[in-house]
Amino acid sequence: MAYTNDKKLKIGEAAAFLGVTVQTLRNWEKSGKLAAQKSEGGHRYYFQKDLERFTVDLPSLGLAWASSAQLPQIPQEYYCERQDRFTSRLEKMALQLLHAGVVGRDMASLLTAVVGEIGDNSFMHNVGNWPDVHGIFFAYDIGKRMIVLADRGQGVRATLSRVRPQIATDTEALRIAFTEIVSGRAPEKRGNGLKVVRRIVERGSITLLFRSGVARVLYPQKSSSLIVETATDNIRGTYAVITF
Repeated sequence: MAYTNDKKLKIGEAAAFLGVTVQTLRNWEKSGKLAAQKSEGGHRYYFQKDLERFTVDLPSLGLAWASSAQLPQIPQEYYCERQDRFTSRLEKMALQLLHAGVVGRDMASLLTAVVGEIGDNSFMHNVGNWPDVHGIFFAYDIGKRMIVLADRGQGVRATLSRVRPQIATDTEALRIAFTEIVSGRAPEKRGNGLKVVRRIVERGSITLLFRSGVARVLYPQKSSSLIVETATDNIRGTYAVITF
């Protein structure tokens, strides 16, 4: 899957491509959900590749990447094989958040910090021990106010068990990771980064879904209540959806 079609579509053609009305497109542009380009004459147009990207269900794609036995095909821009590439894309996202004007500077900083902690955790705690595919899935849609990260690593329970071998379940592992300082020699320690994530989420208008193994954590927007529960399917590494 690759977005390489630079064909320009007029607003009516773009509306037909997405199956919506022209007025809906204008409303989306006004709200920041889907930006239009403008010609020198002031006419709106869209690149087809941007519309294709807009139609992708990022949470489902990230979930499939994290949990499927066979990797689904994803756009190359969503795959960060190394930590330096992740850092570069994170910096790009931070600039785009500010440029889009969808959130203020403070919220942009909070979102960047949350994403940075989760992504860096994936690399730090799996270095040299990736079960199959190294690196992470990292995709975002600022218009939809959504960020998705996933990895096919060892998962929270396995990495926490290096310093807490008595952990018996995935739900217990996630609860510890988000609420307790876990001491241990790097890179064996795990959980401190996720505790930072919890504190940041509690401060901002951010909703977080985080999964690993057969457990998931849900932090509703503007809530200090940590919900940890058993999921119906297994995530081999970690999977996170951030909405704002």
